Amino acid sequence: MYQIKKITSHPTVDFAAEELKKYLRMMMPECGEIFITRETGAENGLRLGLMQDLGLDVSEAEDVELDDIVHVDVDDAGNGVLAGSNPRSVLFAVY
Repeated sequence: MYQIKKITSHPTVDFAAEELKKYLRMMMPECGEIFITRETGAENGLRLGLMQDLGLDVSEAEDVELDDIVHVDVDDAGNGVLAGSNPRSVLFAVY
């Protein structure tokens, strides 16, 4: 069972979570139910959100709204982070 945990509340991050769920089901149709929840302090599962909300460094961006930085770090057990410097970048991380 996979769990997608949204760290950031934003409509684009909500869409990214739904897209992640859809593509995980396409890749692994026998994986069981995939749950999406909102948990700001989550420490396991697939955490999805802004890099700033996850304590990740965005100092290399001149403007986090315009510069897209993507961070993807997921292990074999389905735990990890998919993050971006802005909501659009979070969607890029999913794709």
